[in-house]
Order: sequence, then C-alpha cells, then structure tokens
Amino acid sequence: MASQQSLPEFVADLEKANFLVRISDQKRVDEIPKILEANPTKAVLIEKIKDTEFSMLANAYSNQGMYAWAMECDKTQTGLKMAEKAQHKIKWELVDTAPCKEVILKGPDVDLTRLPMFLHHDRDGHAYTNDNLFISKHPDTGVYDWGVYRSMFRSKNEKSVDMTCTSHRQRIHAMAAAAKGNNLEVAIVIGGPILDKISALVGVSADTDDFEVLGSFYGAPAKMVKCETIDVAVPANAELVLECELMANEGLAFDEGPYGEYTGMYGGGLKHNYRLKVKAMTYRKGGIYQHGTIGGLHPWYTDNMLQLPAIEADLLGSLKRAGIVVREVRAPAGGLSNIAYAKIKPLGGGDSKQALGIMLTCSKQGLPKIAMVFDEDVDIWDDQAVLAAMAFRYMPERDTVMINDCNTMTVDPKCVAPGVASKIGLDCTIPLGPSWNPEEFVKSTVADLGNPPTNIKAMTEDQLTSDMLALITKAPRSWREILAHYHGQAYPVVYKAFGNIRRKLGRTNDPPWYRYTISDSPFAYEAHPRAPSNFDPLHVAASSA
Repeated sequence: MASQQSLPEFVADLEKANFLVRISDQKRVDEIPKILEANPTKAVLIEKIKDTEFSMLANAYSNQGMYAWAMECDKTQTGLKMAEKAQHKIKWELVDTAPCKEVILKGPDVDLTRLPMFLHHDRDGHAYTNDNLFISKHPDTGVYDWGVYRSMFRSKNEKSVDMTCTSHRQRIHAMAAAAKGNNLEVAIVIGGPILDKISALVGVSADTDDFEVLGSFYGAPAKMVKCETIDVAVPANAELVLECELMANEGLAFDEGPYGEYTGMYGGGLKHNYRLKVKAMTYRKGGIYQHGTIGGLHPWYTDNMLQLPAIEADLLGSLKRAGIVVREVRAPAGGLSNIAYAKIKPLGGGDSKQALGIMLTCSKQGLPKIAMVFDEDVDIWDDQAVLAAMAFRYMPERDTVMINDCNTMTVDPKCVAPGVASKIGLDCTIPLGPSWNPEEFVKSTVADLGNPPTNIKAMTEDQLTSDMLALITKAPRSWREILAHYHGQAYPVVYKAFGNIRRKLGRTNDPPWYRYTISDSPFAYEAHPRAPSNFDPLHVAASSA
C-alpha cells in the first residue's frame, strides 16, 4: 500500500480487500445518490453512467477499517502511525508527464459538465465535486499546501469553494495573495488512493511542504508533474486535475451552499465564498471520476469521516509532545469528528486535565468539541466500556473542563458565531492523591479457580469443618482463598463446613479482601456503621403509615 498508486490500481486493491461494490449496469446521474446511500460501508464503482465518458468511484475512504487497511495496521493504531509518518519528510521529484495529461482541455474547451454532475442531497444549492484536493503555494514563502474543500458548480468553467473557516490554509493563501493585489493559482486534484487523502489531512506546521510529508507516507519521494496553465505541481498519480484561478481580489462575494454536510445536516446555509475560474482540465483517458460522499442518513459512514484518523493523529502527536503518556486516541464514527477519546497513563494529578485542554485545542481541523480521557484499563474502542467509565469515574463538579470561544467548523448549527464554539472535556480517569482509594475502582473480574487438583480425597463435613477452622486460625483468609484451598471438594460440604464455624468468625479491616479471622464479633476491629445516605422521605412516610 505504501506506494504512489494510480486510481485504477487502488480500485483493484479495494476489490481484492472486499471493500468494493462494482455496478456494471448503466445508471443515470440522478440514480447515484440512492446507490451510495444503500452501500454505506463499501466503496462503490459505477462502471457506466449515461451522458458521460467517466466511470465513477465513491465512498472509497468511508470507514476506519479502510484507513487501517491503507496504513497497514490495526484500527487502534491508525492515528499513531499517521502521527509518526507526519514527523518525517522526503523531498519530492518532478517528472515530465503523467496519465492525467492524456486529455488536455484549455480555455473555451473546458467543460465541467463532462463530469457526472448530480444533486446529492435534496436542499443542496447545486451539484458539487467533493473529492477535491486543493493545491496552492503560499504567495510569500512558496510552501505547498493541500487540503480537502467542497466546491459547487457555477458554470461549465466556474466553481465556488467553501473557505469560510479562517484557520484553513487555502484561505490563508488566498488572503495573502489578495494583500499583494493578486489572485491565487490553485490546482484541484480529483481522484486518488486513501493514502494521499490521509497525508493531506495530518496536522503539520505551515512552513512544511505537504508533498514532502506525502513522501514520508510513501517511504519514497512523491512524483509530481507541472500543470499546463498555472505554476503549480500536482501528484503524478492524479486522475483528474482542474487548473484554476481563485479570484481572491473579489473576496468572499459569491453565493455557495447550502450543502448536506458531514454533520448529517445542511451546514452553514447560504454562504459568501470565493469564485474560481477553471483555466484547464486534464485527465486520464477513460478516467474514473471520484466523488467524496458526505452527509446522508449514515453520515458516520462517508468519505468525509477521513477526518477521524486525521484528528486521532493530531491529538496523539500533540499529547506526546506535551509529555502525556498516551496509549491510544479514538474519534468514534458516530461522533462525526466532534468527539474524541484518549487512553492515557496519568503520572501526576494534573495530567488528565492537561490532556483535555490539549485535545480540545490542538487539531488544525478545529475539532473535537467534546473530549474524554480514560485510564489504560479502559478499552476506548468498546462503547460499553467507555460508557461504564463515564458513569463511575466522572464526577461533573470536579472532572469537567470548559473552554469558551474556540475554533471549530462553520457548519455546526449550534454555533451563534460561525466557526466559534465552546468546548468541554470529561476526565474519566481514576483520581490520584491521598484522598482517594484506588481499590474502590478495581474491576470486579469473574472468579476462576482453574481445574481442581487430581486425586482429591473427599472429606466429610466434620473433617472439613475442623480443617477449615485450623486453616483460618493459622491466618485470616478471604473467601476466595478458602475456596481455592478446598478446590475439588464437594461444594455443598465446603459451604456447610463454613456455616458450622461462621459464629466463631469475624472480618478483618484489610481492604479489599476483608478476610475472615477468629473473632468474638462480626467485625474484628472497632467498626462503626456508615451514616445513612439517599434519605427518601416517601419511603419513611410509607413505612410509618
């Protein structure tokens, strides 16, 4: 997997891995949304579409199984491996040509209606391309950035792009160009393997060339090819390239949206956004048009959930750099990128709260809005284990971290000001310090005495009674220790023998076992009943009536 694959090679591998549904019958473009909705956990390849030369691939990076497959690891390790890859760089190489140059359309020949254009969600403002990797260079430094942005059809050679998030680097590039009185040259790459998308989303500093990071994911230099009409290079395995002029000097002045977003709702309504002029489109002959799924009735199984491992990687890397001992990070699919869990080993009383602050603020995605930290004994990939830890290791008054006025995505419908949100962290770890008894949080694992010894000689009730009394007289014993000692004896005899000496026994104050010992009192120490709790006047009234 760690190589610069073409899209046809990637499709073949998807099919071998049983991640692909292939549809051979010709389909109309208006049939496409229902087909995608009916296959939420599989990539879909539609081989023939009426009125277009392209076949179509969608949902090809829609779940955590696919991300783990692409990174050649278990799903619990995807974020960790991504964070590690993002720390390294390999300089890219320029090649003379590539398959995306087989068809070259410029100027008046540019025609976006050659692509399979369709209405994805009922209230969308128009047809969108979604598998868009926008590529540009910072006007001042020349450093390359690429990232995923939604883009709406305007005419056969014009598009709109959503760049309302102020932290997004393509917007920063556009504003830097406008400050110089210039527009911004942008290439849009459509179609490519999962590894390319994953590389584009990992968080790196603004002075890092994203294609050197792509080389780290490949383990070899990324091969790049120059565009035809703009001074931008694109990955040589691109299937389709739109060479554009982003009209930065016009500002955020053009209508864009609404669109069914990753939230499963229509994010942001009608927006003011940038316009792009498409100067050239180049693609592989007989090419595959790739569409990024988003929204719908299964928003947790769409291509936009590629944010999940990207967020996991951002959080893992940041926690490690801050000195937190972090084992795993999970962004659960149903949390739609806005919820994240971390499994940590707290070494100090403040580690868990510090970890929450980092998790809520470190990702370049502006997510998550809700973060939780758990101890090493909690399987954060088991939803029931997560809920159990929340239920009894989290106390709202002590274990809540709130941060106001943070960055987030502009599509969150609960934001009063778009892109600005309050965030919350829940500390679900066992508290450290002298005020807390960690034994209170030990899990009640089931007893397993193993197989009894062979050739056990059965004891009578009298024999066992006498022997058990001598055993406990010698040293206090827990009930488990008593059962283990007499493992293989008939259990009714063991229980009867214990009952015979029960009045001679009391309990020691040696938590967590509270062993049985010889005592004249049920409590072999000065014990005081606990104070009553949960006083219920209704029950008192009922009992006294």
